[in-house]
Amino acid sequence: GVTGAQGQSRSTNPPAAAIGPATRTALSAAILRQIKPNWQGRVPQGVDADKLVSIIAIELKPDGSLAGPPRLVAQEGINDANRAQATRHAEAAIRAVQLAAPFILPIQLYDAWKKPPALRMRKSI
Repeated sequence: GVTGAQGQSRSTNPPAAAIGPATRTALSAAILRQIKPNWQGRVPQGVDADKLVSIIAIELKPDGSLAGPPRLVAQEGINDANRAQATRHAEAAIRAVQLAAPFILPIQLYDAWKKPPALRMRKSI
C-alpha cells in the first residue's frame, strides 16, 4: 500500500448509525404505505385472523427493488382458532411486499433503508 494513504468512503449518504429513530420510523412507515394497497384484500379472514402478525424481513437495492426474497422471520398471535390461517397470512404478506417493490425511497438515506426493520404485517397496516 501507499504509506500514509487513508481509505475514504465515496458515499455522500449519512452512515446508518447517524440516522435518528424518527427518520427510521418515517422510512418504515413509507415502506408500509407502499405495501398497503397490495395487502388490502389479501388479508386472510376467519375467526381470530385479525390477531395474526407476520413479521417479514427484506433487503433492498439502491433502486428500491428487493435484493432477495422477503423472509418470514416470526409470526405472532397464533391460536387454535386461527392456526389454519397462519401459513396463508404469511404467504399473503410476502406476496404483498413483492408486489409493492420497487419502493420509492430517498436515495440519500439508502444506508438506513437497505435493511429496514422487519415489517409487522397485521390486518391493518
